[in-house]
Amino acid sequence: MSSNIFSIGVSGLNAAQTALSVTGNNIANVSTPGYNVQYITQAGRTPQYQGFGFLGQGVDVTNVLRTYDKFLSGQVQTAQTNSSYYSTQVKQLNQINNLMASTDVSILPALQDFFGAMQTLSQQPDAIPSRQTVLNMAQALSTKFATVDGQLQQLQSGANGQIKSTVDSINSLASQIASLNTEIAALTGGNQLSAQPNTLMDQRDQAMLELNKLVSAKAVPQADGTYSVYVGNGQTLVTGGQTNTLATQPLPSDPTTLQLVFNNPNGTVTAIPNNLMSGGQLGGLLNFRDGPLLQARQQLGTMAINFSASINYQNQLGVDNTGAAGLPIFNDLSSYASNPQNAASNLQVLMGDPNKLATASNMVSTGGAGGNGVTMSGVWATLPGGYAGSINSVPPVFPGTGTHPSIGMTGMTITAAGTPATMTATIAGPNGGGPYNVVPVGGGASNSFKLQTTAVPPVDVGVSFQLSGAPINGQTFTVGPAPAGTKPPPGDNTNLRELLAQQNLKLMGNQSYGSYYSTLVASVGNQTNTAQLQSAAMQNTLKQTTESLSNVSGVSLDQEAANLIKYQQSYQACSKVIQVAQTTFSSILNLMG
Repeated sequence: MSSNIFSIGVSGLNAAQTALSVTGNNIANVSTPGYNVQYITQAGRTPQYQGFGFLGQGVDVTNVLRTYDKFLSGQVQTAQTNSSYYSTQVKQLNQINNLMASTDVSILPALQDFFGAMQTLSQQPDAIPSRQTVLNMAQALSTKFATVDGQLQQLQSGANGQIKSTVDSINSLASQIASLNTEIAALTGGNQLSAQPNTLMDQRDQAMLELNKLVSAKAVPQADGTYSVYVGNGQTLVTGGQTNTLATQPLPSDPTTLQLVFNNPNGTVTAIPNNLMSGGQLGGLLNFRDGPLLQARQQLGTMAINFSASINYQNQLGVDNTGAAGLPIFNDLSSYASNPQNAASNLQVLMGDPNKLATASNMVSTGGAGGNGVTMSGVWATLPGGYAGSINSVPPVFPGTGTHPSIGMTGMTITAAGTPATMTATIAGPNGGGPYNVVPVGGGASNSFKLQTTAVPPVDVGVSFQLSGAPINGQTFTVGPAPAGTKPPPGDNTNLRELLAQQNLKLMGNQSYGSYYSTLVASVGNQTNTAQLQSAAMQNTLKQTTESLSNVSGVSLDQEAANLIKYQQSYQACSKVIQVAQTTFSSILNLMG
């Protein structure tokens, strides 16, 4: 009988000692990331029949389990990948926002200086110093475009570097998970019903959480207790103890952009579309680089393309100080229309001689009907009505000056008819035609008129002139090309005025150059603010889900302290049972002996 009591006491003592060890381990790991609180399970031993009934034989510790909630753990991983994604977005967007909003970097001051120099030149169009200032400001503007784009390229290079580093970290975690898979499978023999290596399983789940900081990843438990890990659109990263490593390589169509690939175990490489790698730091970096950053570079480049095209177009419609046809001021960037992100850094000033600025008109009044005090005081070429629509179309079209009615014109006749008189015009030359309607510009207050087609709606032909007085029925006026090699009259700034007018023309969609750039800056700011709000919301979600998981599976020192007391008392009580058994056994020996 005493031996039975002794055995029962020892079993209880061992169970209490095991429980104290587990409790102590819980307390020791209170700050260990990913640790799930552990507990023992117990079962009474098979009782023995003693004639009067079945008598218990003590207790056995059957297992040490961890408190694990798969659902809450999955929620934390999802919240982690979302929080990491948006925090990465905020960090990256803050860089581009600070850059674009900086007055030291902004394109606007240089743009204003360029048109300001033209404004000064318009007062003395023959002044060489003022002409040189225009070219100097053109050079400063092209340098500013290159500077801004260069800094955006640095952000792209930085994002590429972080993408590569993140991919390396993903591979490291994948290898860690695969190694833990191997260890867990070896220790359990692939049997999920056997005792589980809780610490290794905690480490594997923590590695999954760390992986979700980097990229959205899903773990699918297998029958042998291992995890198969999938990223992106179902691409396998880990299977058992094997990994498919991620890598980066230059995009064939754009070597400055890194694309993601899988290095498969059979030695092949599989390209992964960047948009499939969502979530986490990697998803945030890819979205920033291929989204807001690329958009900013494309919009800046589009502005440079359209600016150089429109300025060059108008300058070639005029004549310079010697009477020669105007030449391009900037290089032609139209070849970058399909990849505008590379345009801004390539804007260059071609013109070096200030005399080549085409400030004067390429057309002159050659005669009129006379009488009635009506005179034509000037005629000049302007951007045709369809020009803005062409360069803003998709894909853009950059019309050459060779199609303008003033180029190759041999003569233009303006005829007044009716009472009150209305005017029509015809143009002789390879690009001429007519009749065109003559309509006042700005209500006619400036005595300026322009030619429009008779179509509905009418389209500006690209020719304007000034008349003083009111023409009467039957009066005609004639215009011809400026004689080749003939210097324009002193002070002729008619073509320069058209160049200057481009500051406010809507040549960027429905916006001027200045408002277009301001919209670009505002758009980056709005995206930054939106990302900040989303990041704050995701951080709050992560905090809440982490707290929920901690409440279920985290170590509570208060609870463990209570357990220590409980198991200590159990240990002491079992020790007393053993002591009683020993005393009883001694008493029996004394009676026998």
